[in-house]
Amino acid sequence: MKNFDTKFWKRGVRRVALIIVMVYLSQFMLQAQITIESSDMPSQGDTVRLSTSMNPDFSDYTDTGEDFFWDFSDMIAAYQTVDTFVSPMETPPIYQLFFALSSNLANRYLRDLPIPDFELSDIFYFYKNTDSKFTNVGFAASINGIPLPIKFDNPDVWYRFPLEYGNVDSSASHFEFGVDNFGYVLIDRTRKNTVDGWGTVTTPFGTFDVLRIKSDVHEFDSIYVDSLQMGIPLDRYYTEYKWMAKDQKEPVVQITSDFTGGLVVTYRDSVRTIYDAVDENLFANRSLTVYPNPVEREFQVEFELSEKTNAVLILYDITGRKIYTEQIVNTVKGLNKKTVSLQKAALKKGAYVLEIRAGAQRLRGKIIVRK
Repeated sequence: MKNFDTKFWKRGVRRVALIIVMVYLSQFMLQAQITIESSDMPSQGDTVRLSTSMNPDFSDYTDTGEDFFWDFSDMIAAYQTVDTFVSPMETPPIYQLFFALSSNLANRYLRDLPIPDFELSDIFYFYKNTDSKFTNVGFAASINGIPLPIKFDNPDVWYRFPLEYGNVDSSASHFEFGVDNFGYVLIDRTRKNTVDGWGTVTTPFGTFDVLRIKSDVHEFDSIYVDSLQMGIPLDRYYTEYKWMAKDQKEPVVQITSDFTGGLVVTYRDSVRTIYDAVDENLFANRSLTVYPNPVEREFQVEFELSEKTNAVLILYDITGRKIYTEQIVNTVKGLNKKTVSLQKAALKKGAYVLEIRAGAQRLRGKIIVRK
């Protein structure tokens, strides 16, 4: 009888110990798998600094799983922007008529965007953040001086709360708007979101516990302007990968892969000097002058060297791909000038990053091609 009681007691102890271990592990797993809530999204008055990476060659950025580690610590910032979130009532009055009741957050995208034949200014994105979801309600811009608010019939759902590993959801957005003697704009967008991983990500900004979200997007856009007798139709598929952390307002890393095969990589960052200064005395100063800018036929680059040394000019497209390289010969100590022909560099209209490299030091600037 005693042996029976001892065996029974030992089995009971083992079961209790197993239960304790399972409870402990389950609590650990719950702590490791974060949950993103509405409170983790941006609010009015928030500012978020973002860097765009120059080297988006991450062979493993699509890899994911449970308790996964993503290492993006080697990213190099090409340039930085600051997202500033305001009340919709702080946007132009014509925008307020469309968005004041349907949104509670706005973000100015850029001061202006010089696109040939389409001068865009006063560009704002409008969002609505609620306890259940964060949506893109629409956006607005002035095209050639004409304000054009674009409000979706159904908002584009970016996140549904609580955002947790394994969640899957989808949304469909549509907008169509025409004005007599001006033209029309049409947007059709479908989005499928999958929270397909969780773990830790490291960037130049820090290390974070994250959820990874994959968004597959199909979008058809069409803009037609009567006065120009021309339009821009675009049917595209792209994928967004977002790494979301607590209290960070925006993704700590976002990689967008489009139909061209290029990548656009942005990440949360601190203020940085956008150049590499290993041999600090090669450039006499950190100034890089490019003119004219925007460019139509050719542009000239000016920079100062503290000594005669080999230099090279490199152009990258907005996805970070190197598209043109030219050695700068006959450099001198002091002011150097280099003229680049758009025809020789085979540049099409769009935005590019210009880099002048001397030794291990780099200076970078941005150019806009309008031709």
